[in-house]
Amino acid sequence: MSDCIARRQALASLWGAALFGSGSVLAQPQAFALRFSGAYGDAVFHTQNLRQFARRVAELAGSPVELGVNSQLKPMAEVLPALEKGELAFGEVLMSSYGAKYPLLTLDSLPFIVRGFDDAAHMWEASRKAVGDEMLAHGVRVLYAVPWPGQGLYSRIAVNQLSDLKGLRFRVYNDATKRLAELSGATATTIAAQDLSKAIETGQVDAMVTSSTTGVDSQAWKYMKFFVDLRAWIPKNMVCVSEKVWNGFSPAVRQSLLEAAKQAETQGWQMARSADEAAKKQLAEQRVQVVPPTAELRRTLDQLGERFGREWAQKAGINSTQALLGYYARRGG
Repeated sequence: MSDCIARRQALASLWGAALFGSGSVLAQPQAFALRFSGAYGDAVFHTQNLRQFARRVAELAGSPVELGVNSQLKPMAEVLPALEKGELAFGEVLMSSYGAKYPLLTLDSLPFIVRGFDDAAHMWEASRKAVGDEMLAHGVRVLYAVPWPGQGLYSRIAVNQLSDLKGLRFRVYNDATKRLAELSGATATTIAAQDLSKAIETGQVDAMVTSSTTGVDSQAWKYMKFFVDLRAWIPKNMVCVSEKVWNGFSPAVRQSLLEAAKQAETQGWQMARSADEAAKKQLAEQRVQVVPPTAELRRTLDQLGERFGREWAQKAGINSTQALLGYYARRGG
C-alpha cells in the first residue's frame, strides 16, 4: 500500500469518527458519503434548493460531508418507507402523496383553505410540530418544508363562476379535483403528468387546476388562454432524514444539519414566490389572461373550503383537527 493511499484511508477514518461518532455503525471510512433521494429534476427550484442545502451542511460542519442528491434514486412512493428502515439517509417527498397513510400530511392540499403564501406559512407553523411528531414516531425526522406555487385554474374559456366549467373536459388527479369536477358538472378526464403537455397540445383537456409553473412547463397556452390565480391550495415538499441515520451523527453534524435546514426553508419559500411570479409573467407574455377569481367565484370556493375542511377533520383525527384549528387561529379567522 502506498503512503498516499494509507494517508487517504487514515483521513477518511478520522472523518468518519468525527462525523458519526466512534460507536456508530456508520463510523466507516466511506460513511460520510450519504445518499439523498430528491424528487424532481435539476431545473426545478426544489432541487436547486436541495443542492444548496447539501453544500451548506458541508460548509457548516467544516468537513467533507457529501450528500449526493439524486432524483432518480427512488420513486417517491418508496422514500418514506426506506427512511423509516434506515435504508436511505435523506429524502424529499410531496407531503400529500403520503396522505393515505398519514392524513395529517394532506392538510396543505385541502382546497380553498389558504389564499396565498402568507396563509400557507401560517398553516405550516400551525402543523409543523404535529407533522414532526407523527413522522418521528415512524422513524423519520422532518428537517424542513418548502411550498410549490399555489394551484390555479387553466381553461379554454373564461371561468367567472363554477358552473362555467360545466361540460368541459376537466383534468382530475386527486380527490379534490374529482370533487370539483362533480360539483361543477365538468367531465372528469384523467391525464398522467408525463402526458399533460401532449394532451394540451392536442386539445384533449379544456380545463385543469395546477400551478403557474406547471402551466409553463406544459405550455398550457397552446390550448388554454385563461389562468385564474385561485391559489386553491399550496402543497409542500418536506425534506427528511432517517432517525436511524440521525442517531449516528455527532452533535456537531446534527447542529449543522439543523442550521442548514433553517436556511433552506427560508430560501425555499422565497424561491417558490419568485418562481410563481416569473411563471405568471411568462404566461402573460404568451397572451394568457392571468386574472384573480371573480367575487362570485371566490365566495363559492370559500364555501367549498369550509365544507372540505369539515369533511377532512371528521376523518383525520384529533391531532390533525387541532392543526387545522391552529391555522385558523393564526390566520385570524
